[in-house]
Amino acid sequence: MSGLKLTTFFCSALLLLGWGSTAAHGELFGDYTGYTTCETCHAELVVGWKTTAHARAFDSLKTQGEEKQENPGCIQCHVVAYEEEGGFIDMELTPELKDVQCESCHGPGRKHTETLSIEDIVGKTGEDVCRKCHTEGQDKNFDFEKKSLLVHGG
Repeated sequence: MSGLKLTTFFCSALLLLGWGSTAAHGELFGDYTGYTTCETCHAELVVGWKTTAHARAFDSLKTQGEEKQENPGCIQCHVVAYEEEGGFIDMELTPELKDVQCESCHGPGRKHTETLSIEDIVGKTGEDVCRKCHTEGQDKNFDFEKKSLLVHGG
């Protein structure tokens, strides 16, 4: 069995067994799964991501006061898919989608986890994805070329 086929088989088996799945929380619906599902096959990337500011994005709102935690304009850049179907609702209902996770940049992952096809996920993202939150007004010194190297904990 080739390496790719073996990896696909292994990841499929883990997902079918529920390892790495956020489904046990019961609140997630739609196409967003949370980083723990991605971790099943991409553990090294998740370990790196956990060292980044993106992995603590929601907590950074807490340090700025309650007003920021309730402001949709702030929340949308500190969680996964705010105000999108299946995305973050609030900390009570969807805590699994807090922070800037894999799906914030790579899009919803449910179909990819079912097919394991690279066609069903956004692979390499561009500056336009980052600029949704790293706007000139919010982050005027943002350097995509430098920052993109660090997004997975590089």
